[in-house]
Amino acid sequence: MEDERRHRATGARRELPELPLYYVLVALYFFAFGMQFVLFPSLVAFSLEATATGVGLAQSALSAPLFCFLLFGGLLAERARAGPTLAVLQVCFAFAAIGLSVIVAAGALTYAILIAYAVIVGACAAFMMPVRDAALNGVIVREAERGRATPIATAAATTTAVQIGAQIAGILVAGLAGASLSSLLGWQALALSIGAAVALFLKAPRPTGHEHTIAGAVRDIGAGLTYSFRNPIMLPMLISAAYVGVFVIGSFQVLFPLLVRDAYGGDAQSRLGALFATFWGASFVSAVVLSRLKPLNRPGRALIVSHLISAAALFSFAFHKPFLWFVGIVVIWGLAAGVAISMSRTITQGAADQQYLGRVLAVYSMGFMGGAPIGSALVGFAASELGPRTAALIPGVGLASAAVALAVMTPLWRFNAAGSEG
Repeated sequence: MEDERRHRATGARRELPELPLYYVLVALYFFAFGMQFVLFPSLVAFSLEATATGVGLAQSALSAPLFCFLLFGGLLAERARAGPTLAVLQVCFAFAAIGLSVIVAAGALTYAILIAYAVIVGACAAFMMPVRDAALNGVIVREAERGRATPIATAAATTTAVQIGAQIAGILVAGLAGASLSSLLGWQALALSIGAAVALFLKAPRPTGHEHTIAGAVRDIGAGLTYSFRNPIMLPMLISAAYVGVFVIGSFQVLFPLLVRDAYGGDAQSRLGALFATFWGASFVSAVVLSRLKPLNRPGRALIVSHLISAAALFSFAFHKPFLWFVGIVVIWGLAAGVAISMSRTITQGAADQQYLGRVLAVYSMGFMGGAPIGSALVGFAASELGPRTAALIPGVGLASAAVALAVMTPLWRFNAAGSEG
């Protein structure tokens, strides 16, 4: 018996640390996601030369499936083993990228094909996002059982830093001068495939305690929505996710390529790539700093202030300035975004009841992704009528107004790291 215990203990020590593997999985996915930031708008705005409205609608097609399927992704997160599930979904994403690469190389790309690709990729991401995010809590618990304890706030901030750093790498690779878009799509598929292999090393057991029937799923959806909208912290977080989706993500996806093309005369694979890299580079810096500091006592306050800074940056886009000044403002916006992402992850994953975690993360992500197609379409139409500079005033004013309302009308401004008000 004693020998068996020693054998189990020795085996546990020889196991690969799971948290670093999780970070590698996150890095590989977001490397591919970072490439998508440049490749997709390059294909729609430059290869197809779509109108501003067309760019907005294409970005909406990329994010709309996330809104439609995210809640089902939350149910999947609570019912399936994280590793194999993520592996299958990333392989599906990789096949879509390979297919698009072949089409682009053959010169057969059309707007309809690109929309179909966006819908497929968005659907894959809708199921991946809550499964991957919910897996972090389980990884931390299992690592603590092996004597490698990590606070959730530290793990969340580190995950954010890894995510942003990988996105920067993907953006820089996608912006390589002279590289064809079809070959870059192949590199994206390769990163996703390697990530699928890494996902198989996650040790999460199959979740228990949930009915595997349609009726049980419907009841769980209702219970998750009820919990999310009645919880005094989850509700304002859902509201913040929704307005960020409308005013930030939509603007980010549409305004950057339009401003580069129409206001600064740049091309997708140089100036646009550099702009995205600058934004995420600044976000990476602030996320890394937060991961090295003691967890903030007032994460809700930091979240709201970061939204106000982002609103000021968006508002400034309406006024002409040299490109280097524009880049400087993007740096400030990126620093604020790194804080916002880290605080959102910390508050949501730290304050949510573990019983509802997958569904809460799905509902929270639905706020982002439900708002993003609305914001993309709104800014795209506004840019068509008013020009991209004037169109930037709409999300800037909207974001500032929403952040002030959240601070005044919800307990989020008073929320502290212990999970209470005061």
